[in-house]
Amino acid sequence: MINTLDRYIGKSILGTIFATLMTLVGLSAIIKFVEQFRSVGKGTYDIWQAVIFTGLTMPKDIETFFPMAALLGALIALGNLASRSELVIMQSAGFSRFKIGIAVMKTALPLVVFTMIIGEWGIPQTEQFARDMRAKALSGGSILSIKNGVWAKDGHHFVFVRRVTDDTKLDDIYIYTFDQQHNLIKLKHANQASYSEDEAKWTLRQVNHSTITKDEIITTNHLSETWETSLTPDKLGAVSLRPTSLSISGLYHYISFLRETGQDVSRFELTFWRKIFQPVSVGVMMLLALSFIFGSLRSVTAGARIVTGICVGFLFYVVNEILGQTSVVYGIPAIFGALIPSLLFIVMIWWLLSRKRD
Repeated sequence: MINTLDRYIGKSILGTIFATLMTLVGLSAIIKFVEQFRSVGKGTYDIWQAVIFTGLTMPKDIETFFPMAALLGALIALGNLASRSELVIMQSAGFSRFKIGIAVMKTALPLVVFTMIIGEWGIPQTEQFARDMRAKALSGGSILSIKNGVWAKDGHHFVFVRRVTDDTKLDDIYIYTFDQQHNLIKLKHANQASYSEDEAKWTLRQVNHSTITKDEIITTNHLSETWETSLTPDKLGAVSLRPTSLSISGLYHYISFLRETGQDVSRFELTFWRKIFQPVSVGVMMLLALSFIFGSLRSVTAGARIVTGICVGFLFYVVNEILGQTSVVYGIPAIFGALIPSLLFIVMIWWLLSRKRD
């Protein structure tokens, strides 16, 4: 149930969080556009396609920057309330810090729900469309991404890749070779392909060759072989959808596929659990802002609050990355790698608030 306190705090915080989020997303969009501008003129890629690409990737930035925007927005809005002694008046009127904290969390709830909705049903589609459009323009139409994989033309070969795991790893590759009369003469299938940066070459694994003649089809098998192709990781990476851009359901199904084929799933599981626990991260950021405002940042300038928020947000990012990668390297369940950073900051919040009571 929403009361007067909830509405007042919500009105104060919601607009500030939204403005902060749009500022961060806008700055990111400018940087992305400058990066895309360098590719203008390659193939058929023009400035309007660069603008469209930048716009289509903005929903992903909303999801990425939302926790930071929640922290900075809450710091600024609550700081303004504290500087006018309104938080003190609220407590004098009988509203405890707990009730104020609940009001702050209620404010974030609609934004969290909105962010999760675009993460589940918006980001995968816009990111894929943006990458497909860019790849098609840069390659002159020689690379085409469809729902079930990627098609590419490589000289007299047509290549179909079922899954582009990342820039240097491919799954389920079919290579069709045609003669000058456009007759299929060879078919090659590989379970996996990996790219070596040092040797600048692709290696196919578990390869099946089928050579087609007028009289017969000759089949041979190889454990691995070098793949001579003009398809570089840059070209294929342009159409690959990063794990962070997949929806929660998409990640779940992809993890199931990797398990069935005996591949490592730790990196994708970490991303999956981070998406699940993103509302927790947002709540932690806002409560952290509240714990600061009730104490040392109550009377400082808005600029100091922003700097503090950036530093704390960066610290959370560093801790999140270190513990996340540690869980991947040492085989710790991904759920702990995703949740422990938030738990550590919850302990910090409890310590800050309890110290202020003392």
